[in-house]
Amino acid sequence: MKRDKTACNCKNITYGMIEDAIRNGASSYEEVQQSLKFGTGCGKCKEFIQYLVRDILEEEAERNHL
Repeated sequence: MKRDKTACNCKNITYGMIEDAIRNGASSYEEVQQSLKFGTGCGKCKEFIQYLVRDILEEEAERNHL
């Protein structure tokens, strides 16, 4: 994953910022959104970031079980 790739243009949120929020304890889309405030501008990123958060959470769960 490209950590510097932009996930939310309005708030300048990157993939890496989302990943870091999860690694720092956010355990749901809502918690990541509350932490980073994405999706409060135009809102176009919400659906995509929902899938991104799901995928990162799954990867973290797999990594923690190994």
